Amino acid sequence: MLELGSWRAENVHVGQVLEVLADLRRAEQRSATRTFVVNLVVRAGDHAQAERACEALHRLGSRHPGRTVVVVGPPHANDGGGSSIDAEVVLHGAEAEGHRVWSEDVRLQVRGPLLDHLDSLVEPLTLPDLPVVAWFAGRPPDPGDPLLDAADAVIVDAKTEEPGGEKSLPSVVSLSRRNVVIDLSWIRLRPWRELLAGLFDSPILWPFLDGVSGAEVRGKSGPRLLLAGWLSSRLGLLGSQIHLIDSRHTSMHLAAEHEGSTATFHVERREGERMVRACADIEGGPTHEDRLSLPDDSLSWSLAQALTHLRHDRVHSQAVQAALALGG
Repeated sequence: MLELGSWRAENVHVGQVLEVLADLRRAEQRSATRTFVVNLVVRAGDHAQAERACEALHRLGSRHPGRTVVVVGPPHANDGGGSSIDAEVVLHGAEAEGHRVWSEDVRLQVRGPLLDHLDSLVEPLTLPDLPVVAWFAGRPPDPGDPLLDAADAVIVDAKTEEPGGEKSLPSVVSLSRRNVVIDLSWIRLRPWRELLAGLFDSPILWPFLDGVSGAEVRGKSGPRLLLAGWLSSRLGLLGSQIHLIDSRHTSMHLAAEHEGSTATFHVERREGERMVRACADIEGGPTHEDRLSLPDDSLSWSLAQALTHLRHDRVHSQAVQAALALGG
C-alpha cells in the first residue's frame, strides 16, 4: 500500500483528528476514490500488538478498505492522573479493479480515565451506515469493556492466550450472548476440521463415525481446546475420551470401531510444512489420504475471512461451550 498523506501530534482531542482526516481527504480526492466497507477498531495493549495488527491489515491491500482506529493503552485507567491522547493519522492508497482507492488509519495512544469510556471516544471517528468491528489484538475483553457497546461484531484470537488459553473461554461465552464473536484461531483451524470431516465422506469410512471411541488433540492451549470442544459437540465425546497434549503444531487423532473392524483417523501439520495432512486407516483394509495447503500469512488470511463473514457461527459457539465443560 502507498502512503498518501500523514499527520501526528501529541495531547490532542478527537475534534482535531476529525479535522485532519477531512483535510487529508480533500488533498487526495482527485487521485483516489474513497471506498469503505467497514469500521475496524483495533484494541491493543501496547505498541507491539498495534504494529502487528496494522501490518496484517496493510497486507490485506484493497480487499477490505475502510477506516481503522487503533486504540493503544492498558485495559483500564490507572489511579490518578488526567486523560491525554497522542494521535497519528495515515491515508493509504491501493489498486482495486483498476481504480485507485484509499483507506484511513487512525492510531490513538490513550491515557487516563478516557480508557474507561472508549465507546464515546471512538464513536465520532466511525463512519455512519457501516458496521463497527472491534478487534481485540490481545486478550478477549471483559464483559464490561466499553468498546463492546459500540461494536456490531467482536474479533478475538484464542491463540493469544498462551499460556492458559482455557481462561478465555468463559469470556468468549459471555461475549457471544451480546455480540457476534469471531475467533481468528477458529478460522485458522478450518483446514483441520474440513479434512477430518472429509475423511468420513467415503462410504467405506462413514460407518465408523458413530463408533469413535476416543480422541487425542495436540496443539497450543487455545486451539487444542477449540478442537476438543468441536469433537465433543459433534461426536458426543466425553472429557474422559479426549486426551489433550501440549504441542507446537496442531493435530487430531481418532480411534473408531465398526462391526468388529477398527480404524484410525489422523489430521496433522508436520514440522517445516505449510500443509495439513489427513489419513484414515482401516485395520486390514484400505487407506485414504488427503492434504490441504495453508496460507503463507495466516493472520492476514484469517482476518480477511473474519471481515468477510461478520455473522454468528453456531458451530463455534457449541464448540466453545463444550470446551468450557471439558476444562483444560
